[in-house]
Amino acid sequence: MPLLLCPNCNASMQNVARSGVELDMCPSCRGVWLDRGELEKILEGGREVRQADVQARERFDREIDTFHRDPDGWKRSHPYDSDAKRHRYDDDDYHHRKKKRGFDLFDIFD
Repeated sequence: MPLLLCPNCNASMQNVARSGVELDMCPSCRGVWLDRGELEKILEGGREVRQADVQARERFDREIDTFHRDPDGWKRSHPYDSDAKRHRYDDDDYHHRKKKRGFDLFDIFD
């Protein structure tokens, strides 16, 4: 006996974990049902991603501003990478790390 029946088509629903949230999904009508607080958890994940993007952009803007004020001082305070033939700045290993995909609400429906 299933724990939950779909309110839409009365089929038995499945529990599906997406982004750390347990969703109730109907395999026949593809309806997704959320319990109390689950929507807030999903939206919070999106806020965290946006906040991290804003902070990264602010750090980058500060680096550019510092460089424009004193290019020689900026070069002295940042190590030179002979392999890449350029100076590195804070969080400059971005391209060497695996990029995180941005948060998308529709990823929970995969």
